[in-house]
Amino acid sequence: MRSIRVTHIITGLSIGGAEKVLLRLLRDMDTDGFKNSVISITDKGALSESMAATGANVAAMGFLKGKVNAIPAARLGAELRSNKPDLVQTWMYHADLIGGIAARLTTSAPVLWNLRQSTLDETHSKKSTLRTAMACARLSFSLPSTIVCGSQSARRVHADLGYDATKMVVLNNGFDTDIHRHSPEQRTAFRAKLGIPEDSILIGNPSRYDPQKDHLTFLQAAARVAQKVPNAHFVFCGDSITPENQNLSSIIQEQGLSERVHILGTLKDINPFYSGIDILALSSAYGEGAPNVIGEAMSAEVPCLATDVGDSAYLIGDTGLIVPSRNAHVFAGALVSLSQDSLDSRKAKGQAARQRIKEHFPLVTMVRRYEDLYRRVYSQRYDF
Repeated sequence: MRSIRVTHIITGLSIGGAEKVLLRLLRDMDTDGFKNSVISITDKGALSESMAATGANVAAMGFLKGKVNAIPAARLGAELRSNKPDLVQTWMYHADLIGGIAARLTTSAPVLWNLRQSTLDETHSKKSTLRTAMACARLSFSLPSTIVCGSQSARRVHADLGYDATKMVVLNNGFDTDIHRHSPEQRTAFRAKLGIPEDSILIGNPSRYDPQKDHLTFLQAAARVAQKVPNAHFVFCGDSITPENQNLSSIIQEQGLSERVHILGTLKDINPFYSGIDILALSSAYGEGAPNVIGEAMSAEVPCLATDVGDSAYLIGDTGLIVPSRNAHVFAGALVSLSQDSLDSRKAKGQAARQRIKEHFPLVTMVRRYEDLYRRVYSQRYDF
């Protein structure tokens, strides 16, 4: 039997949750059984080269954000016809809508959607995103053959919004514990680069600068922690986490944390970050599905604190702490508790976190579940 040709259509290829899941999938899929192509409906981002290195053909259509025009649309149709896909997997709302319609018009391939978010409402979502998601809800009964949800919370939210729940299947994120693992050498080098003592308590937050991530609450909590844990330092990385970010810099200064906070921008290799920190803390206010950074940090033996958003509590289990969102006082208390743990206690929590990932969220399980789904949808295409 020949390889099943799968074309993945995604909104963009910057460093984000869905993009990282797709990259892990491409790297580990059976290359004899599947031939993958990737189409970004916008441009080629930071992950395009890594995706191409897996052997996948990677193309960008040039849609401008918020706009649909004839030239990129024609380019997308031509690319799909050239790929001759057996299946089309789309990722995120705009790709679900634009890519799904284009696939229907230009191919006979079944379309699978992929939903990641756990919050979608007028308070937290852009109007364009909300309109696109609601259009997808109406089309979900006729356009996709299957709707993949990246978390249980994403499934619940979209079923409540009117998506066709009978087509939904939850495929949890999986993590590569061979790539994400603790390295004492990386820990020493990372801390030396930051210029902090080896015995400092280093608390890390790897997330882009976005209201969803609620850096304000984190930094308000950090100011409280700094008063009770004299050797605590805080390190941030992600898109727009730079000294040029005036809003972020102002909050850091207002909270009196200029000597305690280290901001690193976007990291090409995040593993030294995980090895270097003692605690990962995610302060998200809404929107998370199953955060990749939590699973990656747990794989690297880092105890995690997260707000009770999306599937974070399900990921962490009893290996870390979960607190309500938007509550700096409670968030700070949990950070102080973890910071004042003995070294042996934090180490035991980290080892338990890694074991939880290996037992419940291994990469191989995620990849095999996607492969099994693709084979099933492909076989049903010809089951008359």
